[in-house]
Amino acid sequence: MIKKINKLATELLKTLSDSPDQSRYFLGITGCPAAGKSVLAKKLTDEINLRIRDDLAAVVPMDGFHLPNSILKERGLAKVKGAPETFDADSFVGLINRLHEFPDRNIMCPAYDRKTHNPVENSITIKPCNRLIIVEGNYLLLNTHPWNTIRTKMDEVWYIDTPLETIKERLLYRHMSGGVGKDEAERKVASVDLPNAELIKKTLSFADKIVDLNN
Repeated sequence: MIKKINKLATELLKTLSDSPDQSRYFLGITGCPAAGKSVLAKKLTDEINLRIRDDLAAVVPMDGFHLPNSILKERGLAKVKGAPETFDADSFVGLINRLHEFPDRNIMCPAYDRKTHNPVENSITIKPCNRLIIVEGNYLLLNTHPWNTIRTKMDEVWYIDTPLETIKERLLYRHMSGGVGKDEAERKVASVDLPNAELIKKTLSFADKIVDLNN
C-alpha cells in the first residue's frame, strides 16, 4: 500500500500545484463499508502533510454524522445502523457548504467513537491552512436527496473498489471487536452491511477514479 499512497499523494500535490487559484480543493473518498476509506484518507493526509511540512490536508469523516444511538432507538432504526437513513445527511451537507463558504474560519466537525458507538461533537478542527479537504464516507455518490448535493461540492471523488469477500471479513472482525457476538455480527453483515454495500456499488460509475488498494 505504501507505493500506492506515494503515487496518489504525488498526483494530488500536482493537481493542487496546477490549480489556477489557491482556493480549497475537495476530494471525496467513497466505497463500501470497510473498504479502506478512512485508512486511505489518513495515510494520504499524513503523507502530504509530511512532504510539505505543513497542515495542508485534513479529513472530514461522514461517520461523525451518524445519528446518536438514542435517536436511532426512538425511530426504530437501531438494527439498520449504517444505512443512509441513520445519518444526519442534512447536517453533513451543511458542514461541507460552510467549509466552502468560510475558508478563513476555524470550523468544527464531529467524529465517530468506535468505543461508545456514538458521534462526538467538535472533535475535529478544520483550519484556514487546510487547503485540501478529504471527505470520506459511504454515500458521497448516492443519487438521492440530500446526498446528491455532496457530489456537486467535490472537485473529484475516488471510489475504493474492494472485493465483497474482503469486506465481509473486515466487517465481521469490526463488529466482534466492538463487543458484538458472532451470531449478531453475522446477522448485521448479512441484513444491513451487505445490502448497503450493494447500494454503494451502484454508484461506482459516478466516480472520477477507481482505486484498488491491493495493487
